[in-house]
Amino acid sequence: MRYGFVGLGHLGGHLAASLVRAGFATIVHDLDPARSDPLLAVGADWAATPSALAAAVDAVITCLPSPKASGAVLDAILPALRPGTAWIEMSTIGPDEVATFAACAAAHGIAMLEAPVTGGVHRAAAGEITILVGGDEALFRAHEPALQAMGGEIIHMGPLGSAAVIKVITNML
Repeated sequence: MRYGFVGLGHLGGHLAASLVRAGFATIVHDLDPARSDPLLAVGADWAATPSALAAAVDAVITCLPSPKASGAVLDAILPALRPGTAWIEMSTIGPDEVATFAACAAAHGIAMLEAPVTGGVHRAAAGEITILVGGDEALFRAHEPALQAMGGEIIHMGPLGSAAVIKVITNML
């Protein structure tokens, strides 16, 4: 399975690096192309735009700083994704955004998993971050090996929106 990864900031860069180190074919993109250099050095490929990335992969993973950024990237990738591909959203977004984004993706024949992380950048760097997953069980199982490559404890919380609720609770704690 070929993954695309959009958003190579503090968390995303480490998550994408874990995916590449585990041997997953990975194409990366970030608004700052220099953030891709360490990933290209270990075997990732580069895409100049999110839509070019989306056209070349089986699933797109995003790890972005805000729901607004996630929505903008979703708008860019949806026309390029083939029906039946998947979008795995690892950004911290709320349950309402999850529902809105999932409906938009579904209208294009794209399945969505939400997979926010908790545990800090240091745990992401070590490949030990906790990943909370919401979404269809079969879709989760299909992408579980990639999630395991990026994280330590991987917890399927239930349907879409479930992980966002738990992520908000962990932030409050």
